[in-house]
Amino acid sequence: MDLLRGFLTFLDLSGLLMLGLYFLQMIVAALLPAPRRQGVPDESLRFTFLIPALNEAQVIGETVRNLRATVPDARIVVIDDASEDATAALVQELAARDPQVSLLRRAFPEAREGKGKALNWAVSRVIAEREQEGADLRREIFVVVDADGRVTPELIPEARRALSDPDVMGAQARVRIRPSVTRLTPRTVIGRMLEQQQDLEFFIVRHVQLLRQRWHSVGLFGNGQFMRASYLAGQLARGVAPWPDCLSEDFASGLEMRLARRQNRMAFLESAVTQQGLPDLHRFSRQRARWTQGTMQCAPYLPRLWRSPMPLLARLDLTYFVISPWMNGVIVTSLLMQPVRWLMGTQGLVLDATVSLIITVINIGLQLQWIARYQLENRLSAGRVLFTLASLPVYGFALFLSLPMAYKHYFTGRRTWDKSLRHAEPGELGTSAD
Repeated sequence: MDLLRGFLTFLDLSGLLMLGLYFLQMIVAALLPAPRRQGVPDESLRFTFLIPALNEAQVIGETVRNLRATVPDARIVVIDDASEDATAALVQELAARDPQVSLLRRAFPEAREGKGKALNWAVSRVIAEREQEGADLRREIFVVVDADGRVTPELIPEARRALSDPDVMGAQARVRIRPSVTRLTPRTVIGRMLEQQQDLEFFIVRHVQLLRQRWHSVGLFGNGQFMRASYLAGQLARGVAPWPDCLSEDFASGLEMRLARRQNRMAFLESAVTQQGLPDLHRFSRQRARWTQGTMQCAPYLPRLWRSPMPLLARLDLTYFVISPWMNGVIVTSLLMQPVRWLMGTQGLVLDATVSLIITVINIGLQLQWIARYQLENRLSAGRVLFTLASLPVYGFALFLSLPMAYKHYFTGRRTWDKSLRHAEPGELGTSAD
């Protein structure tokens, strides 16, 4: 009985520690003002957009057109990963009319081995082309966007300013969710709630990223990911894949960049890349389970992280992020042990009622202040604010579903997941996926 009580106390203390770290990060991120952007825009930088695509006929045409209209001097490379629909044909048609657009096609058996491998394969080829042209790779910037990504006009000017510092090897753009335009009905309400929460989540991530920028631990998250070509060429020359072979290849690519050289830094860009949300509970939970499993796969980075000379706060922040799926598993285990506590008549850590009330008030207060700030930025109506509040339990339930799924796939060694499905948006051209 004493052994069980000790185990339960350990679970409760671990959960309380994780909750305390979460509160600390959220409070500091909420209180600190956004840092002022320094530097003069470097107009000599050249941008190449890389778009990994697998069965993206629903959205790829409009994405390419958006980039050509918004960043007319940029090159666009679509990496077709053996699509079975009209993705390649649509891009070939665009490329035939526009020399700034090109298509790289992967074939089996190398195809469909993950986004990271597709990017490594494509980058090695594009860099070789740039070197043949005599390009200065220090001024060549690659930008990874998803097949449904749309960039805002302010993004590249902000990137020119951030990347004018030669030590900034990469940057991550803010992500916004484009809401569905379908009518709100009983059948679509859950999906619309999830979309609303995804945009709110990225709003909070924006503040956390601004905090991380202060101690140089900005995370890279795929859509809107900037990388300097000279860094990528150096990694490839050393036989190191810029995008590691894991399900969170984007976050791991940022770790590799930060660990490759002490001076390497990353910036966060407040101008946005917009993307579709996932308006489906099952698909959303599977996506988050994939993200969680990918973060768990980054645990081997921890020894390298603590041997590196990067600032202490950066190491602590990145460590917190990497271990969070494991600690969340501890919290869930603690909750699931409640029936055992009741049956065995034993408890772990028993908190004073006042302490429990304080924790509850802090948690609710943090959620309400984020929603209030989100409302101010987006000028939400009172009805939309109430809708956002009502969406919180749906979002929490979806995240709860994703954790055991991630653990199951991690411990059974499964490394493949279904890709996120896109949908055609009103006014977009393209061929429906088969």
